[in-house]
Amino acid sequence: MPDELQRRHTSWGDRFGHPTRFFDGAWAYVVTLAVALGALLAALLLQDPRLPSWQIVGPLAVLAVLGEWNRLVVRHGSTNVSLTSVMLAASVALAGPLGAAIVGAAAHGLVPVRRAPVARAFNTVMTGLLGLAGGLVYVGCGGRVLAHHQLDELGLFLHCLLPLVVSTVAIFLLNVLCVGGMLSITTGASLGQSLRSMISLVWLSYLWYGLVGFLFAVLWGPARLGVVSVLVMVAPLLLAQSSLAQRNAEREVHQRTIESLIAAVEARDPIMHGHSARVAAAAGVIGDELRLSPRRAEALQFAALLHDIGLVGPRPRSAAGQHHLSTAERQRIRQHPDRGVEMLREIDFLAESVAAIRHHHERWDGHGFPSGLAGDEIPLLARIIAVADAYCALITPRLDRDTMSQQATLTAIRARAGGQFDPACVDALVAGQQRVQRVTQDLLGTADAPIVAGLDHDLPEISDQMAFGSAARA
Repeated sequence: MPDELQRRHTSWGDRFGHPTRFFDGAWAYVVTLAVALGALLAALLLQDPRLPSWQIVGPLAVLAVLGEWNRLVVRHGSTNVSLTSVMLAASVALAGPLGAAIVGAAAHGLVPVRRAPVARAFNTVMTGLLGLAGGLVYVGCGGRVLAHHQLDELGLFLHCLLPLVVSTVAIFLLNVLCVGGMLSITTGASLGQSLRSMISLVWLSYLWYGLVGFLFAVLWGPARLGVVSVLVMVAPLLLAQSSLAQRNAEREVHQRTIESLIAAVEARDPIMHGHSARVAAAAGVIGDELRLSPRRAEALQFAALLHDIGLVGPRPRSAAGQHHLSTAERQRIRQHPDRGVEMLREIDFLAESVAAIRHHHERWDGHGFPSGLAGDEIPLLARIIAVADAYCALITPRLDRDTMSQQATLTAIRARAGGQFDPACVDALVAGQQRVQRVTQDLLGTADAPIVAGLDHDLPEISDQMAFGSAARA
């Protein structure tokens, strides 16, 4: 349900410092959804004032609340199996639009868990709206409410299963639209990319919820098992929750591993403090503009967060205001991609990120390192990180140079398209410039992003020195 979609869409950049902000617009968005829900309820009751059977709605609502409580408290939100979604689908078939709206709203409105008021309000209103809309689609497609109709086998197929599949698709699409809208308001995420990401992640799960909801409804209604059907259906679902909770626990271990590695780099090098989070945030926007798949987007986040892990260790001293590399600094910079790969090689979940970490200092013109790759030979994720890395280095306040404006930074990076940088990645940065500026400035505004001094190897002029020697352009 909504929490599942929001959790799965949370970027790794958010987890490493990007503050998710609830603007005043979040409450306005909740009120808008509430007005839509109220208007639909009023129209429905005017057309059909019959109330659903509380003998059906009551137990389903209790089960939905217990399912949500189990997910949030027992499983700590770590499971992808939503009992609430199954109860919602079952209530559409068993109790109709109004009953489904009550069950959906109850799941989040009555769950005894402390939550932010705007989050509880949003989930309650939205899930009620999902149940009501799903029920209306079900009835509109010829679905029969099982509390009011007896159906034979063919009738169950034509007037329950098929309409419920269509209803489930409608619930799913409305769910991702509502959650995508809230994410866009509160985090500045691209609505289009959010929708693509969420649809690709959970569409199959929703169809599964609809089918399980159909079986639940048939066992409850036509099979006349009533509440006994809970024992038949809920126990396997709880087992599935347990299995998936273990898988998601592994993801939390991955997150803590990355946090520890980043902390090791930043503790040894003040220039790197907060840099990884900013690069991950900027790279995420560029990846969105290039429409990376969710799997590649996650690999990009891992790589962006860990791209400088090979710099662990004391840095050579450099004089204040020095803008040229010493031999020791040049060697350290040139070796750090391969050192990073050696450190991460045995970590299985980083397998798709290692190539980007190794090659993030390659140049489009072939003068980069460590392999001298050129053009499309360079992995796409590495090309994205190269642009994000330079952007973040240029916008970071420094003691030895004036802070560059957003437009000056973009101009400097545009000038290097086709030389140092992949032109497509530069175009993606420019296309997403407002979002990039917002997410990186949020991070620069935090206490862990101090003004720094000293040579920053990610500055474009340092790339030129590495490529062409001390005679390179400044």
